[in-house]
Amino acid sequence: MKILMIGLGSIGQRHLRNLAAYLGDDAEFLAYRVRGLQRTFSNTMQIREGVCLEEEFSVRSYHDLDEALAQKPDIAYVTNITSQHIPCALKAVKAGCDVFLEKPISFDMAGVNELMQVTKDQGRIVFVGFQNRFHPCLRRMKEIVQSRELGPIISVRSEIGERLTTMHTYENYADTYMARKDQGGGVMMNQQIHELDYLQWIFGEPEKVAAFCGKNSGLTISVEDYCEAVYWMNGPLGAFPVSAHADFFQYPPRRFCRVVCENGWVEVDLLAATVTIGWGDKVEREEFPDFERNQMFVDEMQAFLDCVKTRKQLMLTLEEGAVSLRMACAAKTAAKDNMIVSLKEVQA
Repeated sequence: MKILMIGLGSIGQRHLRNLAAYLGDDAEFLAYRVRGLQRTFSNTMQIREGVCLEEEFSVRSYHDLDEALAQKPDIAYVTNITSQHIPCALKAVKAGCDVFLEKPISFDMAGVNELMQVTKDQGRIVFVGFQNRFHPCLRRMKEIVQSRELGPIISVRSEIGERLTTMHTYENYADTYMARKDQGGGVMMNQQIHELDYLQWIFGEPEKVAAFCGKNSGLTISVEDYCEAVYWMNGPLGAFPVSAHADFFQYPPRRFCRVVCENGWVEVDLLAATVTIGWGDKVEREEFPDFERNQMFVDEMQAFLDCVKTRKQLMLTLEEGAVSLRMACAAKTAAKDNMIVSLKEVQA
């Protein structure tokens, strides 16, 4: 299988390592690299001094995407900066590739409908990289919520907070794509988008949203550093609010989701890998001590390759990726215009 890596930053290299370990000699790697930085990462995001990525994985690199696509790769991993996701995915699909598209699918809705139509016309697979769908704690929460064993849902609260200045210790935070508007950065598109995906996966697509977001700090960034959004859900699980918080400041990092129901509650700590369930005076805690973060990426890789093999895609479709993006764009509009925004109003 010939695989084109479009971008080989930290996340691209993680996918490359997992693909090489899984496929072995059955994989041939190409890469489209713009900056061509000579930094080779480990799974723990440490620089591996003296290691050349191209040599280690026998990668043939190109500085022109059309030239790379002319080599006729079978699949393409789009893992470059967010602002280039749609243009690169479009080119890859038109060239006949099945595509693994990193989250978010873009930083706005422009080009999303075109990518959907081209994907359909070409009969290709586009799989969106939301690895938290494979987090055992979120899968357990989904199971509990959908069983309705705790009664009707009253409210949901999610939170993700992490200090931007120490996320990538190997580079200046102000130079990262996360800090730059022109590259699709910001706490919503780079952090909270994961939460929005699992929220719509578990609870359904919301009807409307009210939000506050912006830049409140002295960080040298051109994007928002916090977001507080409240989505209104009204679907098969009932009608209830879902609040979603994100920030670029908390240390140690914090990441949880809590669902309050009429007869109890359930809370997931994604970093500690625990699920806590309470009803009445009883509280139970489920732990997943064997949880390893990289396993989520391995599981999503296997799911993508299964889709490519069977030509059937039942999860993490481009349409699902568009829902989480629409949720983020609607929250940005609600905050900017100081109003409640219907998600139906947010179109490509």
